[in-house]
Amino acid sequence: MTRITTGETAPDSRKLMASKTAPPATPAITRRTIAGMILAMALIESLSGVTQGYLNPILPALGPIFEIDDPTINGIFLISNVSFAVLTPIISRLGDSYGYRLVLRWSTGVVTVGVLQMALWPSLWTVTVGVVMLTCVVGFIPLMMGILRVTSPAHTRTGVSVVIGMLMIMVGAGGLLAGIVGVTDPTLGFWVAVPFAVIASVCSFLLPDAGVPTREGIALAPLLACSLGLIGFVVALSMAPEWGWLDPRTIAAGLLGLGLLAFWAKRDYSGAAGQRFMDLRMLATPRIRAISVATFFFGFASISYFGTNGIFLHSNPDKTGYGFALSPLMIAVVLALASVLSLVSSLLTARALRRFGERATLVFAGVLLAAGFLVMMLAHASFAGYCLGFAMFNLSLGMYQAGTRSLSVEGVPVEETSTAAGLNELALSVGIAVGAAVVKLLSSASVESGRITETGLLTIWGALAVAALVAAAASARYPKRSAAEVTA
Repeated sequence: MTRITTGETAPDSRKLMASKTAPPATPAITRRTIAGMILAMALIESLSGVTQGYLNPILPALGPIFEIDDPTINGIFLISNVSFAVLTPIISRLGDSYGYRLVLRWSTGVVTVGVLQMALWPSLWTVTVGVVMLTCVVGFIPLMMGILRVTSPAHTRTGVSVVIGMLMIMVGAGGLLAGIVGVTDPTLGFWVAVPFAVIASVCSFLLPDAGVPTREGIALAPLLACSLGLIGFVVALSMAPEWGWLDPRTIAAGLLGLGLLAFWAKRDYSGAAGQRFMDLRMLATPRIRAISVATFFFGFASISYFGTNGIFLHSNPDKTGYGFALSPLMIAVVLALASVLSLVSSLLTARALRRFGERATLVFAGVLLAAGFLVMMLAHASFAGYCLGFAMFNLSLGMYQAGTRSLSVEGVPVEETSTAAGLNELALSVGIAVGAAVVKLLSSASVESGRITETGLLTIWGALAVAALVAAAASARYPKRSAAEVTA
């Protein structure tokens, strides 16, 4: 009996003595591992930022080179918007079913191939196909959030803030670099993304294989209903300004899209496991529902404005009565500088969520966004005044992007992390599409001599400010955490 007791207590005694003489090594190693993992994720997301930013200056300049007209170029942008909407739920769902790291590697590989083919063999067909392949970046954040949440739940918010910060800064940098490199030949701008694609592909093999795939099958009927419904809905919104809102094509595409989306929602909300595409029952959770609605209106009020922002900055005040006659390169510089503010606010979001609370942080982001549009309305005659409003816009952009994405997976089972994040990305994509359609509608209703009137711009700023306030109101519905959750 004495031998057994001695044999059990002696190692504990040695461990106690060791703990008094030297700190344990495991926490330091864990911190380094987490830091390295977040760094790898940030480098992967840099590819997403570059590819989303560098197309804006390149595609409009391809007309003379490929001998295509503006409607064809707009068609390429439409294909990109549709692909983003369709691939968002598909890639996210595949991550939960077959493994986050595996699907992330495939997604990164597809994007890399798309980047390389556009740079090596630029043509109308390779660019069109490449644009579709590039939209696989939409799965990066949901998949990496799955890895983060399984590997280190305590660092999920910090990791998301860093990744979103990288996305914000690289969208601006990508456009600036592409504009500089492609100043003589726009096709050379495609090479900007090549080094980022190579680095992202390497980093996708450095992430841990986190989580156990559910291996749950994906029902074909709701998948097709969701995909085709999104195609019809986005096409109707995107083409309505060109076709006409009462054109039979617009009405047919819109009604078909909404009908298929309604069928998908009903099927996935009530279907059993194995008979659904995505588990929409998670929307019954107040947190997920509030975040989804807020994300929709944040996207509506913010990203849909970038096109109008470029028009305003480029406009000659002698001809239109507004604007600052900036060149495309100077506009890219303004966007790159503004993206630094989005980076800063994104990096500070995790701390703000912890210190001020989720609800207060998101409500502040919505109010700040609305205030930014108000400043633009009141001070748009001054370059400094407009830049102040646009700075507020970008601070809100980084804050809500990091905040809504972090909170979109809290309250759902770990094995549904990627799907929940994908649902949030889908709400963002649809919000952007609807917002862009509304902006286009307001623009078309206030055109004189081919240019938007100053009254039209004021109407756009006012409408987007209202949408931002709706986002703030939806954020106010986010449930406060209980005392047990705060101390956990």
